[in-house]
Amino acid sequence: MQEITVRQVQDIILETQEDKALRTMFIHKSPCAGSSVGAVFFAISGTPPRGYAMFLPEEGESTGTLHVFDHLGLKRKILHCNITDLVSYKDNDVWDAQAAQVTVEAR
Repeated sequence: MQEITVRQVQDIILETQEDKALRTMFIHKSPCAGSSVGAVFFAISGTPPRGYAMFLPEEGESTGTLHVFDHLGLKRKILHCNITDLVSYKDNDVWDAQAAQVTVEAR
């Protein structure tokens, strides 16, 4: 089983696309599992949207199966993984590409 972060979810979605530029990604957690994490939907912004992923956890854990779709909705990859930082995101949240980019200071 592979350990990944939410940012790496976007990298995995963009693997099959020509434009691999980081963009804002919307994260929607399903309330269907009560106090545990239910299904999680990831969508990369753009016109049209740049790609999607659906994470199906195993018994309320951050471990589960990530189903990756391209911008046309075609399934491209299935990955058994642990999304290590998923618990730090709210039910409806945004991963901001601008905040994630590292700035280098010129000296």
